[in-house]
Amino acid sequence: MLAALLSGCGLMPAPEGPPSEAQLIRLATSAMERGDYEEAGLRYSQLADASSDLKRASYQIQAANALLQGNQVAAAQRVLDRIDVRTLDAPQAARARLIGARIALAQGKPTEALQRLPVTVEAPAALRAEIHEVRAAAYRRAGDALAAARELVLREGALDPADAKVRAANQQAIWQTLAMLPEEELRRGARMAPETFSGWCELALIAKNRATTVNIADTVAEWRTRHPGHPASQEIMDLVVARQQEETSRPVRIAVLLPQSGPIAEIGDAVRDGFLAAHFHRDNPAYSPSIRFYDTGEEGAGAAAVYAQAVAGGADFIIGPLTKQAVAQIARNGRVTVPTLALNRSDTSDAGGNRLLFEFALAPEDEARQVAQRAWNDGNSRAIALVPDGEWGQRVLQAFQAQWETLGGTLLESQTYAPDGSDFSEPIKRLLNIDESEQRRAALEKAIQQPVQFEPRRRQDADFIFMAAFPRQARLIRPQLKFYYAGRLPIYSTSHVFSGKRDPDADRDIDDVMFCDIPWLIGSVRTPIRADIERLWPNRTAEYSRLYAMGADTYNVIPFLNNLKKYPYERFDGQTGILQLSDGNQIVRQLQWARFINGVPRPLN
Repeated sequence: MLAALLSGCGLMPAPEGPPSEAQLIRLATSAMERGDYEEAGLRYSQLADASSDLKRASYQIQAANALLQGNQVAAAQRVLDRIDVRTLDAPQAARARLIGARIALAQGKPTEALQRLPVTVEAPAALRAEIHEVRAAAYRRAGDALAAARELVLREGALDPADAKVRAANQQAIWQTLAMLPEEELRRGARMAPETFSGWCELALIAKNRATTVNIADTVAEWRTRHPGHPASQEIMDLVVARQQEETSRPVRIAVLLPQSGPIAEIGDAVRDGFLAAHFHRDNPAYSPSIRFYDTGEEGAGAAAVYAQAVAGGADFIIGPLTKQAVAQIARNGRVTVPTLALNRSDTSDAGGNRLLFEFALAPEDEARQVAQRAWNDGNSRAIALVPDGEWGQRVLQAFQAQWETLGGTLLESQTYAPDGSDFSEPIKRLLNIDESEQRRAALEKAIQQPVQFEPRRRQDADFIFMAAFPRQARLIRPQLKFYYAGRLPIYSTSHVFSGKRDPDADRDIDDVMFCDIPWLIGSVRTPIRADIERLWPNRTAEYSRLYAMGADTYNVIPFLNNLKKYPYERFDGQTGILQLSDGNQIVRQLQWARFINGVPRPLN
């Protein structure tokens, strides 16, 4: 009755007090369960504000973790910054450092993430598993797949033995990471501790060589006898054997469409010679396909007719043609009717939709994107760029900028130069803001009507320079950059900066320039194919090395194309780089890195 009277008089019941700790815990838990991480972070923050020092840090850690799961990275960092580290016990301190590492990784800073991560020795098993998982992700982002795989192997030792699903997923992650590595890296891993990791690397090497192994099932069984307690699942080993069976189908009649006459005949000849060198050095002599060459001449509109001729001649696999225009010709209107590996990329949208057409190009855009990735992994965030005038320079710049900004970097400025010139001072001064410094001096002298002692000052906000240049231009640009006070600013470039021939006297002018290039030129292993080509054509090797390497890869990658398509994590160790296949059936190369030291390219890790 009293409640009714009060209600009728318009009086409200007395407000409830603040929610209790138990209520806030229930609200936070419920929010986490339904994926409302922002709400959970708020509730844990409220719990922290209402708690004593002993509990406050625990709730702050949970709040930061919830916000991070909700992709509220900045908010998570603010909560983490408010924690009084003096109040943390050892597990709390480790958890806080782990969250800090996850935040750094979310910000695209893998090196900082590695520095923030705690040691795993004293941590409980579940926490150790998380630490190894985050460390693996950081190494992967930093470009060190071998270290990432090792962390995943260590993670498995900390996982709950009863959780079969998580352990199986972790083994798949180990295997897929190892599959991305070249043989040289796997051999290095096979010598590393712990023995479990070296065993994984040995198994991955067997898989890499499955195409040349007579009976891979016996080889895998022999590996098992040498590693009787190894945790690799039977599913992984069955996969290795099954892949060999998938690769036994190889083309019998190969048609190669290349210009053997006309203005680009020498380019076609280099690709042809590399292709034949790989054929004569094939690992399986019993496999001897019929190879027929077709001359595409200048590769204009007639390329489609030559392609049709090859199909009519019974080819069950076609290599070529070589130019963009010719690839576009065959890509249109469903003309690709047998598996085809074109030696360029078509600009037509028809190409990506044809499951029989694969495209392999030494694309400068791919290299520019790798420059961006390397510079970012090295801890840089602000770039300036110097590229040549014209269509080639713009393509390279656009590819670099798109990748750089996707990673989170900023392109402060770009300038172009005339590639046939020798004095690049004007674009360099504009790039480094030297011209603005000179304009300020001129304005000051005009104002005070007398000369001013002056030393130009370059911009200080750039972390590095992306320089797209060929050897002649690079040897002139680098000294002029030094003259304008940019001698210590790191310079990254593409393979075009290196002539392919060691010339220490000329290349001392580009010392310290970092660039990516093919293993054929800067790798530590001199393959028999390369040795033969250098012996047969010593005067042409430097100029056409990359084309010889392309020809060799074209032959060797044929039986692996379907596997590269079926298993996106698979990689092929080629002469032109580590090859993988994109969603659009385009072969993408991962190159190696080098730095000019005393005029000689020296490999970088």
